[in-house]
Amino acid sequence: MFKIDDNKVYQMPVQFSGYDPAGTVYHNVVSITYTFTTDGDRLADFLPEGFELLRPELIINFAQNRECEFLAGSGYNLIGVIIPARFRGQHDRVDGQYVLVMWENKTQPILGGREQTGIPKIPADIEDLHKIQQNYFTNASFEGNTFLRLELLGAQSVEGQKLAEMKAQLAERALFGWRYLPKVGGPGADLSQFILYPQSSETTSAWIGKGTVQWLELTWQQSPYFTIIKGLAELPIIDMAPAVMTQSIDILKVDQSRVLK
Repeated sequence: MFKIDDNKVYQMPVQFSGYDPAGTVYHNVVSITYTFTTDGDRLADFLPEGFELLRPELIINFAQNRECEFLAGSGYNLIGVIIPARFRGQHDRVDGQYVLVMWENKTQPILGGREQTGIPKIPADIEDLHKIQQNYFTNASFEGNTFLRLELLGAQSVEGQKLAEMKAQLAERALFGWRYLPKVGGPGADLSQFILYPQSSETTSAWIGKGTVQWLELTWQQSPYFTIIKGLAELPIIDMAPAVMTQSIDILKVDQSRVLK
């Protein structure tokens, strides 16, 4: 008879899994981060009770992940939409980045991130970066329907002291996830937990340029996630900061994630 080993991590199908808990290294990550100021009241409405908005900013992060250890050296792309937030619980007071949604183009990282750390991952087709001179482009779509276009125009290399400062700023970050499992056969939840998911990054190179973000609203017939796209597309862009592209080695500290209380 199959028995659970309390010292191992399991995913469905449970009988065929079971591995030692550990972090995982992404040896080659190219990411572009877009940050814009928006309506703080409307943005705060996306945060669940227990969180407060730190700044009226929406962050969109594209990452082209390669040489991922937990994928046996393979890779995938993601686009995460993030709010800078503070968790204020009965015991914990933590500043970090609350993940509203994260699209990924491979199933395995979706399952792990949702089940273990509550990152709200859903599927999408996400293009690798296209480059023309110093301009970079990508887009995300669902079953052939494009819903997001991202550009970085006129990328210029960051050097010297400015690069050193950027490396320090990007070295550590804390993501907030919400691990929510609906009740079987009825409304409500069987499990509802906020999760702190620490990550670190060793940045080797960086560039800055003009970033553009274009949402293309879809209908229900085009995507079951159309309400997510609509909600984000309706946020006004008051001011767009320069987009930042980096190349780095990232460590996802799954073994150090914990439930916030």
